[in-house]
Amino acid sequence: MGKKESASKLFLGKNLVLSCAVMEREFHKVQNGRGDCKFLDYGLHRTPENMARALQVEIDQASKLEYDYIILGYGLCSNGILGLHVTKQPIVVPRVHDCISLFLGSSKSYRQQMFSRPGTYYLTPGWIEKGETPLSKYENYSQSYGRETALWLLKEEMKNYTRIALIDSGLVDLDPYRAYARQNADLLGLQYKELKGSFSYFERLLSGPWDNRDFVLLRRDKVLAQEMFLES
Repeated sequence: MGKKESASKLFLGKNLVLSCAVMEREFHKVQNGRGDCKFLDYGLHRTPENMARALQVEIDQASKLEYDYIILGYGLCSNGILGLHVTKQPIVVPRVHDCISLFLGSSKSYRQQMFSRPGTYYLTPGWIEKGETPLSKYENYSQSYGRETALWLLKEEMKNYTRIALIDSGLVDLDPYRAYARQNADLLGLQYKELKGSFSYFERLLSGPWDNRDFVLLRRDKVLAQEMFLES
């Protein structure tokens, strides 16, 4: 049995998922009772310098428990996960810059979307519930600057976007999320599109095989570094 195959078989033990809360439904869907999940607040994305610190605390605490692997439900996320290191259990990380590849099923699908429509702002039901959206930013800005200035600030911030895309994974009734996503598009005068999601990347993240193309498998004495996410 080769080294890569051996690594891909060990996932059948008990693992711990540490993930951003916007992916809670998707991980519960594919986890199917195997291992445990802990979901961290989306607010860590607003301060990427605090993300690795918060995750390392969870990793250190997990070292006292009998998990085989720690599965990270984060991409590079503005370098927020750099510096993470193994305390006891190896850490499996999706080799992506952000979580959109996970929602779409593969990095290839995300690259295809970026190539065909680079100015796309993506939303999911979980993101709408627990993350940050243009509309939520507008409401926050309005409290400080008033509606007119808030809209100007938001449009300046979003000036390179041409489309709002809602990813549908089929886990919820999409109608209320569709209505909200359209409000975001209408507020900014952007096009609106719905994209079909996939569980493929989530399933492989939990169940392997963890190939070098799509995953970083961090073992003892290794520190998560940016070069691990560069295209090979």
